This record gives sequence, C-alpha cells and structure tokens, in this order.
Amino acid sequence: MKKNVLLAGGAAVALTSTALVREIYRYTFHRSSSSLMERFLELKKHDEDYYLHRDSDADYLRAQPCRRMEISSVRGHKLQGFYYMAGDKPSGRIVFMIHGYRSEHAETVGMYYRYYMSRGIDIFTCDHEAAGESEGTIIGYDYYESRDCLRWIDRLIEEFGSDIRILLHGFSMGGGTVLVMSDQCPSQVRAIVDDCGYTCAEELVAPKLGGLYPLINGLNRRLGGYDLKDTDARPHLKNATLPILFVHGEEDPTVPFAMGQELYGLYEGEKDCLFVPGTRHVECMHTAPEAYEEKLDKWLRYLN
Repeated sequence: MKKNVLLAGGAAVALTSTALVREIYRYTFHRSSSSLMERFLELKKHDEDYYLHRDSDADYLRAQPCRRMEISSVRGHKLQGFYYMAGDKPSGRIVFMIHGYRSEHAETVGMYYRYYMSRGIDIFTCDHEAAGESEGTIIGYDYYESRDCLRWIDRLIEEFGSDIRILLHGFSMGGGTVLVMSDQCPSQVRAIVDDCGYTCAEELVAPKLGGLYPLINGLNRRLGGYDLKDTDARPHLKNATLPILFVHGEEDPTVPFAMGQELYGLYEGEKDCLFVPGTRHVECMHTAPEAYEEKLDKWLRYLN
C-alpha cells in the first residue's frame, strides 16, 4: 500500500512537472501563450499613456485603405501583408515595417503611419507567422521571420518593379529580424532602422528560464525546428554594409539597453544612433518624437 502511494505521488510530481514544462514552452514559443504563466509573470511594461497612444494610432491605421497581399512562409503557412500608399499610386519608395514578439502589424505601424505618409513614403508591413491574421502557431524569434521577410521583399519587387527602394524598420524581435537580414538583402534595400533589437534571443530567454532552459530549448528544437542560438544577429552585422540607425530606450526592461550599445559598437558600417534616456521598450517615438523624426528624415535620404 505504501509503495502504491509513493508511486502515485511520484506520478503526480511527474505529471505536474510535465504540465509545467508544457506551460512554460507555450508561454515562451507558442502563439496562444499560457494564461497560467501570464497570471504569475506578466507585468505591465509601459505606463498607461503609452498604451493609449499606441492603441489609438493602431485603430486609426486599421481604418485606412490598404492593399492586401499574401505569401507562403518558409514553414508553409499563409502570411498576410498590408500595403499603404502615400499617394494615388505606388511611390516606389517603401518602408517595410516589421513587428516584434507577440505583436502584430497595426499596433506597430500605427504610431509611424502619419510620419511616413507625410514624407511621401509608402508603408508595407506584415503579420509574422503565429501573429495577427497570419497562420501558424510557433514563434521563430527572427530565425524564420527573417527568411519570411526576404520572401516578402521578393514579392514587393515582383509586384512593384525592380527599381523600388526599401527601408527596413524593425522593432524588438523585428529589430533582430532586420539585423539578421542585413547581410542578405537584395540591392533594393537601401538602409535599416533597428529599434530595440536584441543581440540573440537566447541571451534574453535563458536567464529567465534558468535551469529549465536546456529542456525548453531542446523541446523547441524538436517542435519549432530551430535552436535559440541560431537567432544571433552579430555574425550578420559583421558581414553587412547597409547604413543602420540603432534606436533604443535607455530604461528598456525587455531588451536591455546594453544590447543596443553592443550592436551599435560592433557595427563597422555607416551608422547612427538614437539612445533615449528615461525610455522603455519601443517607446522612443512616444517619448522623443521630434528627435526620432529628425533621425528618420536623415535616413530617408537613402530612398532618393
């Protein structure tokens, strides 16, 4: 009897451990996240005025006319793209805005829509796999997103001609994505803006998971098909030649400011930076819009 009780207890512990690992994996990699983990771990990363600004501008963007586009991801899922014209017809000058982890196109682009429209720059954006209106369930932490965005660039060239000029503008995971793309882009891509991009997703995730990291990362190698080590942007920066503007909030609790400093210091090509004191993750257009627009105005010269 005592042995049966011990076995039952051990089974319960094993079941609990298995369930916990499943929830942590969902929280870290899965589209639907984990309500259990969110209950214990999710904290508001911004003040209320930022959310009001972001969400109001996202609603405004959703009300604007756009041209819908679709491609297949490298993993075989349907991805949705959205093209906003600054005038009556395509301008040939495009900013490709790339959203981050657990985000989607509208809440990323909304805050920048009026700026780029006022400069006569068309906006293209997309929902990554496992985000927004696109299919898929597992987030790629830039490993797959960079490959899919290169497919989107091919689609833009096919749609609007080989003489288009493109500025990549990525945020958070999207910042990591544009940096991974930095040495792989066709000639139509003229410059990059990295807003709060990370050096490598492993360096963000591993400290949070502690001793569970090898188990969770191993599970993702099996289910997601990649290792978080494969998301490192630094090897790509060493080979890149495009002008890159590095933007980062100095009080970023999500992607440490030290990562932005490291990336900026590492890059040997043409570069500039906007590091904003007292500013958290992807908040620079909210807290320092005039300084941000001044930097972007200089970077838009590469589309002329």
